Amino acid sequence: MVLDVSQSGLLIESIQEVKSKNLSLMASTQKKSLIEIEGKVAHCRKAESGKFKTGIMLQGTQEENIQFVKELIRAYHYQKK
Repeated sequence: MVLDVSQSGLLIESIQEVKSKNLSLMASTQKKSLIEIEGKVAHCRKAESGKFKTGIMLQGTQEENIQFVKELIRAYHYQKK
């Protein structure tokens, strides 16, 4: 689950620790296509809940990062409807 998002990164929560230093992240667009971006793990910490909170820095260009984040936000709002 994505907890927080910015133009340069994400904070996610997962039930397992993220052990990889580099990730490939994907988001589905409203047109049912996928966009992909590379990310680098900045930190991974176990929360009081027992779940893991992981900070991820997006590794694309500024334009790619913004487009990826826009699609995440659109998907979030679409699912809420």
